[in-house]
Amino acid sequence: MFQRMPMRSIPTDLLRAFVTIIDLRGYTRAGEQLGRTQPAISLQMKKLQDLLGVSLFAKEGGAQLTERGELVAGYARQILALNDEMMLKLSSRESTGKLRLGIPNDYADHFLPKLMASFARNGADITFDVVCDISHNLLEGLRKGQYDIVVAMTPDGPSEGAFMTWKEPLAWVGAAEQASRPADAGKQLRIVCYPEGCLYRRNMLTALQRDGRNFEIVYTSPSLSGLEAAVGAGFGMTVLARRIIPAALRIVEPSSHLPRLADVVVGIYVGPDRKRSAVARSFAALFADMFVAGQGDSAKAG
Repeated sequence: MFQRMPMRSIPTDLLRAFVTIIDLRGYTRAGEQLGRTQPAISLQMKKLQDLLGVSLFAKEGGAQLTERGELVAGYARQILALNDEMMLKLSSRESTGKLRLGIPNDYADHFLPKLMASFARNGADITFDVVCDISHNLLEGLRKGQYDIVVAMTPDGPSEGAFMTWKEPLAWVGAAEQASRPADAGKQLRIVCYPEGCLYRRNMLTALQRDGRNFEIVYTSPSLSGLEAAVGAGFGMTVLARRIIPAALRIVEPSSHLPRLADVVVGIYVGPDRKRSAVARSFAALFADMFVAGQGDSAKAG
């Protein structure tokens, strides 16, 4: 007679920590994202490996996967995707009205089409009211109860109550011909940017002033498409997050003629409304998974 082996259940928090380590390529950065210390993340990985009975990483404390680690990673992503989808569908049926999302313009252009396509494929029963604005206004609106979820940038660290945060490197951006030749140190830089209050603008102008560069703001627009049109036409240069640069534009790599830029901190924030928090947190978890996966692909984690 065959003896059935006891089934082992793997907690989703261990799997989420595992894939976050992979995506962000390190225990410390994964801990920062998940609100845990590096030792706590290490203990979670030890527990996960003990439950599975396999070694997931090629060396202790590293993010390089073993062959079995690669296998587990594939299943972990599927399990987490199903878990988050289930929680979103269940919680959305317990809430009423639309999910109110505040997000910067360029993040909306880059990420929302992917997210909406995913919801359409999975038949998620949820509706949205999306507002695009600068981060300062979005965080203020969240505090006033105007949003259920906000994606926002902050200059020096996350605002209070972040669901998840990461560092976003910035880059100088120009038309193709501008990217192929170094900037002239003696020439006045023509700057294209978002309106006052935007952190891209703040970081760019701070860097220029710090290095004593001569510049002129020649074009401002509240929309990414407006900036893309001006920069693509060679009217001036701008600064954007590296991984959301439109395909028609090119990164102008830092040189002795362009100042280096500080990173910004990006966070996902969930509103305090208890009646809506369940669906908001479920949606935020799906959003967070997408942001982290995209960040890991380009090795831009903080």
